Amino acid sequence: MREKTFLNIITYGPLVFIPLFVATIIFVAYQTYTKNFDEKITKLEETIYNDEKKRIENKVINITDFIVYEKSKINDKLTKKVKERVDTAYLIATNIYNENKDKKSEKELKKIIQDALRPFVWNDGESFIWIVDYDGVFHLAPQYLKNLEGSSIFNFQDSTGRLVIQEEIALCKEKNGGFIWDTFTKPTDATKQYKQVAYVKPFGHFDWYFGSGEYLDTATEITDKELFSMVEQIDDIGTNYIFIIDTDKNMLVNRQMPNLVGKDINITDPLLKGTLELLLKQASIEDKSFFTYDWYNKKTNQVEPKISFIQKVPKTNWIIGSGFFLSEIDKKFLQKKTNLENYKDTRSNTLIYIAISIIILSLLFSLFISRTIKKSFTKYKIILNHKNEELEELNHFLEKRVKERTLELEKIKNDFETLATTDSLTNLNNRYSLMNLFEIELSRAKRYSSPLSILMYDIDYFKHTNDTFGHDAGDKVLIELSQLIKHNLRDMDIIGRYGGEEFLILLPNTSLNDAKNFAERLRHDVENHNFSIVDTITISIGVVEYQTDETLDDIFKRVDELLYTSKENGRNKVSF
Repeated sequence: MREKTFLNIITYGPLVFIPLFVATIIFVAYQTYTKNFDEKITKLEETIYNDEKKRIENKVINITDFIVYEKSKINDKLTKKVKERVDTAYLIATNIYNENKDKKSEKELKKIIQDALRPFVWNDGESFIWIVDYDGVFHLAPQYLKNLEGSSIFNFQDSTGRLVIQEEIALCKEKNGGFIWDTFTKPTDATKQYKQVAYVKPFGHFDWYFGSGEYLDTATEITDKELFSMVEQIDDIGTNYIFIIDTDKNMLVNRQMPNLVGKDINITDPLLKGTLELLLKQASIEDKSFFTYDWYNKKTNQVEPKISFIQKVPKTNWIIGSGFFLSEIDKKFLQKKTNLENYKDTRSNTLIYIAISIIILSLLFSLFISRTIKKSFTKYKIILNHKNEELEELNHFLEKRVKERTLELEKIKNDFETLATTDSLTNLNNRYSLMNLFEIELSRAKRYSSPLSILMYDIDYFKHTNDTFGHDAGDKVLIELSQLIKHNLRDMDIIGRYGGEEFLILLPNTSLNDAKNFAERLRHDVENHNFSIVDTITISIGVVEYQTDETLDDIFKRVDELLYTSKENGRNKVSF
């Protein structure tokens, strides 16, 4: 009886215990998988929310840093501009003098120079070339002060009480000219004086000195408009757009609602007014923070909760921000949740089929063991091998799915990077990307003491092309020219659109002589290319090679001056 009982246990025991054991393991594994999935779903919305907040915060901070950097260069650009004007006037006057000194009297020479320089005005007449002698007599005045020509302004005082003319005369006599910050009237407002920077330079052939100036507020306004345009160019097209307002309640940048730009928010509807006033209040408390409010969602045409990150722009009265609607987070969450649930259902069905198969196989296997103990280990090994193959196939399937998802994410990432670094018209590097690449190449040239040459070119008389053929034709010219020049570059060379019709080419491991030859070849190819719109255009080029311990600003200053030289020498030139 004991033997029979033992044999029964051996015979029927596996039929009960093996399938039960397998079923228990599968049940525990499935419960663990379900629990992990539920925990992942619970954290998913929070993760999406935090990731979106971080992305928006980084975006606002990066654009703020960009604005601060650009505004820091206003004074440098301003002084460079007025000096170039006076130097040009000086050069013109000197040429007139040298060509006519033996033919004309001094009075006639002065009249010719005055007539030649009188048309030199900028900014709707705000800036101009003036000529004053060392007795303070006005020899060339702008139209709105023309009544002062021939009279002395030696004792002129600005709004601070400074004797500006006397200071300019002393600067010319003692230091051969230079810069001076003062205040002066505008042609649009002769009753008030505005801060300006002036540059004066003596004209040695007479007791004259030349001067020109530009108002700080005008230069700042021009720079701000350029900044706003650049911000709009790199901004998102969707609902995560950048907006900028000032503390005087003016909307400065808002691609989503362009009708608000330049308007006082007090004239908008109550929701806009109330929300923006709360935003200004929040900004007065913290320099940077997240801000929750209700706003118009143009995608849904509904007023919805929105979260924005706002930050004060240092040394301005601007507040910059960008945000996202909570409905977008819900939408992303639901989409990802649906995808995960579909994936879970697919995998669960697969696991159930596998589990049923395993249980059936375990029953058969148990029965087989009951009938033949001697062959059990062999059969068991075969079944285990078969299971391993099935698991490997499942593993390969999962790895393939993960790889496909990874490739999709990489593509999305690459698309975003391309959008942020590529000029939308020419498909070249935009200015932001170009500056980053320039810093990298400059660091490499410094580290390895390798040559680095830089070309700056722009299209000659491009304004004439736009005025004659239209801006669409001008865009086509920019595209066709960019493709032509890009075709001439090496793989290591870097080209980008610096702004408008100005472009920059970085030539790593290239000496000045090689760069000069390349620029001449490039200029020749452009001149001889038959463009589809305008037949023929030409370009002016400046070429420099990086010099030891030179900064980025130093290089830009040199290459910009050389480009200017090419233009002054008749255009369609290469200066190096």
